[in-house]
Amino acid sequence: MGGGIGMGLDSVELVMAIEEEFGLDIPDRDAEKMITVGDVFEWLRVRLSTADPRACLTQRVFYKLRRALIENYNVSRHTISPDTRLTELLPLSVVEEGWPFLQMFIDLKTPPFKVANEFLGYRLSEQSLTMRELVQSLIKLNDEEFAPQHESEREIWDRLVRVFVRQANVRPEEVVLGASITRDLGVD
Repeated sequence: MGGGIGMGLDSVELVMAIEEEFGLDIPDRDAEKMITVGDVFEWLRVRLSTADPRACLTQRVFYKLRRALIENYNVSRHTISPDTRLTELLPLSVVEEGWPFLQMFIDLKTPPFKVANEFLGYRLSEQSLTMRELVQSLIKLNDEEFAPQHESEREIWDRLVRVFVRQANVRPEEVVLGASITRDLGVD
């Protein structure tokens, strides 16, 4: 459909990285229309100019947590929603074993994980916390790092370039408004 992002595995990972970086959900229908880097930038510019910074923060932390769970525990992206309980995804013993790696990947302050103790103010059990509760707890724990603010176009652009460099393994100077995501940057 038009060759936009969102089709192949590399594209899905790129979309997830952009969602995580900016705390926005990119619908498939919008991703499919994003042919150039400029298309992505314009979509972000419009969405971020009208978005509530605190809501974007919640989404950003959720996407960061979701990506960490996918990478560290090999769970499917589509099984993780805000209302998903941690114990629906994995046994607590598996979460505990992988927690140090999750902490490194999520790059946020997180307390040590102990199944027998309270974690982020919740008692872990078969009725463990949801992703939404975990996200809210992580935001509270990292509150000083998350000062709500609207970004300038330059800041949006710089962050977008870093995502493309990281995900597409290209040089920053290759990431220009007119660059085709598939043809010029090689994202399948």
